[in-house]
Amino acid sequence: MKYPFRTLLLLLVLLFGGKLCAQQANFNYTASPSTLCSPVTITLQNTTTGSPVMYTWDFGDGRTSHDVNPQVIYTSGGVKRITLTAKYYNTESSYYKEFTVAGTPVPDFKADVTQSCKVYTANFTDLTPDGAVRTWTFGDGSAPVTTTTATVAHAYTKAGKFDVTLKVANANGCTQQIVKSAYINISLPEVTMSAPVAGCVPYQAAFTATSTNTTNDPVTGYTWEFGDGITQNGNAAITHTYAQTGTYTVTLTVNTTSGCTIKKTYDRQVRAGNPPANVSFTAAPAAACTGEPVRLIANAQYADTYSWDFGDGTQQETTSNDIRHSFNANGNLTVKLKAGSNGCYTTATPVPVTINGPVSAFTYTRNCNNKSEFSFTNTSSNTTANATYQWDFGDNSAIETTRDAVHNYTTPGKYTVRLTVQDNNGTCTHSSFQTVYYFNADFTTGVSAICRGSNATYEVLNVPLELVASYTWTFGDGTTQNTNAQSYTKNWPATGVYDDQLTIHYSNPAYCDEVVRKTANISILAPVANFNLSGGACAGQPVSFSNTSVTSPNIPLTNWQWDLGNGLASASQTPPATKYSASGNYSVKLVITDARNCKDSITKTVTINPSPFLKVNATNPKICEGTGTPLNAITDGNVQWLSTDNISCTFCTAPVVSPLSSTKYIAEATNAYGCTMRDSLNITVVPKPNITVASSDIIVCYGSSTKLQASGAALYNWTPLDGLTNNKIADPITTPAADVTYQVTGTNDPMCPYSAPVTVKVSVKPTPQVNAGKDQTISVGTTTTLMATGSLDVVKWEWSPTDYLSFPNSPVTIANVRKPMTYSVTGTNRFGCTKVDVMEVNLVCGSDALFIPNSFSPNGDGVNDVFYPRGKGISFVKSLRVFNRWGQEVYHREKFNTDDISKGWDGYFKGQPQSADVYIYFLEAYCDTNELLQLKGNLTLLR
Repeated sequence: MKYPFRTLLLLLVLLFGGKLCAQQANFNYTASPSTLCSPVTITLQNTTTGSPVMYTWDFGDGRTSHDVNPQVIYTSGGVKRITLTAKYYNTESSYYKEFTVAGTPVPDFKADVTQSCKVYTANFTDLTPDGAVRTWTFGDGSAPVTTTTATVAHAYTKAGKFDVTLKVANANGCTQQIVKSAYINISLPEVTMSAPVAGCVPYQAAFTATSTNTTNDPVTGYTWEFGDGITQNGNAAITHTYAQTGTYTVTLTVNTTSGCTIKKTYDRQVRAGNPPANVSFTAAPAAACTGEPVRLIANAQYADTYSWDFGDGTQQETTSNDIRHSFNANGNLTVKLKAGSNGCYTTATPVPVTINGPVSAFTYTRNCNNKSEFSFTNTSSNTTANATYQWDFGDNSAIETTRDAVHNYTTPGKYTVRLTVQDNNGTCTHSSFQTVYYFNADFTTGVSAICRGSNATYEVLNVPLELVASYTWTFGDGTTQNTNAQSYTKNWPATGVYDDQLTIHYSNPAYCDEVVRKTANISILAPVANFNLSGGACAGQPVSFSNTSVTSPNIPLTNWQWDLGNGLASASQTPPATKYSASGNYSVKLVITDARNCKDSITKTVTINPSPFLKVNATNPKICEGTGTPLNAITDGNVQWLSTDNISCTFCTAPVVSPLSSTKYIAEATNAYGCTMRDSLNITVVPKPNITVASSDIIVCYGSSTKLQASGAALYNWTPLDGLTNNKIADPITTPAADVTYQVTGTNDPMCPYSAPVTVKVSVKPTPQVNAGKDQTISVGTTTTLMATGSLDVVKWEWSPTDYLSFPNSPVTIANVRKPMTYSVTGTNRFGCTKVDVMEVNLVCGSDALFIPNSFSPNGDGVNDVFYPRGKGISFVKSLRVFNRWGQEVYHREKFNTDDISKGWDGYFKGQPQSADVYIYFLEAYCDTNELLQLKGNLTLLR
């Protein structure tokens, strides 16, 4: 939908008779957001006519600007007026616009129910005073809902914690939103059951249910399904009798006040069985020394478990009927057994066992003043007068043989101490064990300093947890804390340096309670945010801030958040210089955060002073070398020229400058606030041309072209035009028909005069006549003569390419080509003028490229003993075959070169000399032209 907004007043004031003229102030603006909701940024577009020398913007709240197109931010609602005054040389014009900035809503809402044990429909109410349109997002993945009414209902269909967001638009179209985290909480109660039970049928089992998360939704009833087909409504505690043996699963259903139902099933919750029959057991041996194993074997029908009571203060339940047990008490002991079947037990007749010999036992204490020293007291029983003792302290130290012992440990740790006692005749030996700890109690906070308002976690170090009954923490701020946990987290709200103390209360009486105290254990620190202006504060110019925040010792700052008050922000320690387009008062805020996430903030009002106006122009911003021009500085302040190169005065508004080269002239204006403004103007000096030519005397062959090359100017003019492609460039191309002399002049700008002319003489020379001769066709392997002719002025000949040529720099040369060739011949006269002609040499592949003998005499005299092909222009012989008169192949060779006697036929076949006769040969060969040549003929073998 559209959000309407109103522009209350738009006035155009013409200060000069209400009549538009050529010099009139005017502007437009755009707003972001376009709804004009605060905070709004107004971007101004100056559309003033004429040529004003200065602009002054008045933003209606004490802020001003001289920028051409400034920006201004309004953070509060209300009617705003912006006035533009344009100053001309002899008059001024003003124009203003008024508009209304709308306030932004402050949203809030509530729900009738925010917590439930089941899915439900929540009714929400918008509490925003000026809300017109609301958009609700309920946090459960459902689509947002937009409404114009203040109330809305939403059905939640699943459990969880849900954030609720409300975005409100007021009548002016301004929007703002609020998010309430985990506002809706739908959580089901939790139910737990007492431990599983077992007994003999008929077995009366007792059950107890425990419900949690029911503070706001109490339980109204329990429904028990006992697993034997019986269901009963009852309380959290109930009993039920099982008449049949078996293992039963119990299901519990819990109902709450709000109608929530929780159903949970507990497998194997009840076991009911029949008692085993014929239960008995034996012990062997019936007499043993203390600590020696005795074998116990049980006999029972239908038993699955065995529960033993050994008579020495220990019990054990097993699934095995055959076990061994070492007795740690002596005398006449009675061993008892119960055999069970699915939780139902039968008791066997007890069996006596006699245990002889000493029983090792001892106690110990730690020295309260020396934590490494332990005193051990022998409390062994049933010992003889001459019994022997051995103490093993578990640290690889020497064995002690005294009745009692004192031992010092050198390294903290956990040690197992053994006392072994042997009677006087060596019949029985028994050992007992205890664990002792040598440790140095300590604690740590992990840090020596934290931020004010932060938490410090205190951790107990080196103390075995199994020895401790409780801890007492005494803190330097007067607070104490008793706890059983090894760590405690404390919040420190005030700065300072504090002592801390830990008192350890041991559950084992062998260890004295002890106190660990640390002086100046923790420092609670906080940074202090502060900043100052660094330099001036002038509208439209960079304003710098220096961060003077003070850190806590050893806690560096890690984050800085600046709100510069002009719509810009920065996260730098020192923000980059920023600009304020208008003068006035601005609120600048700095929030600092240190390494422990401690924060502090400060807000200061910064006054931005108006800047002077300054505009620099020149009568002629571009001049020729050796001339000058007046400058003009238009300002409402005092001016000084910072560039002093060939300037008539430095503190006047209209100096005359005559720079020797292009120069930037900078002026600075200063007003009563000390604010400065600079403007500059580049005076471009066009240098005098310095014309030079690459060559003043050029030779060109008749019919050819040459390039004229001049430099030293930006613009050129060549005369005469004869043969020139372009007479206005530095390097024109000319093709003269006869000798000619050119003149070139130049300048670096059309407004500046051309230079004196520079001449270039071009001489035209004749071109020789050249004829390469007619094209030729020759057989492969042969040579030919190439003969070029030409005019008498040719002094140099060149054939190209030079492949297969005997004299490439002579008009007459011998060519022994191996492939078709195209040759060009170039004739050059004494002026360097050249002429080129072309001819071709083509090859044909014929039998005359080969010589094949028609007879040979393989008699071993070294003369004509081998038949093989000879020739030139042959790439290779593909195959050579020889047949006798009966058609039998007596020789065959492939892929070999001509003139290779080693590849020929020696008159033998399969190692036997062939008879004198006439034979037939077949030959295939490839010429250099890659053509296949096929020959056959008669061959006479002579003997």
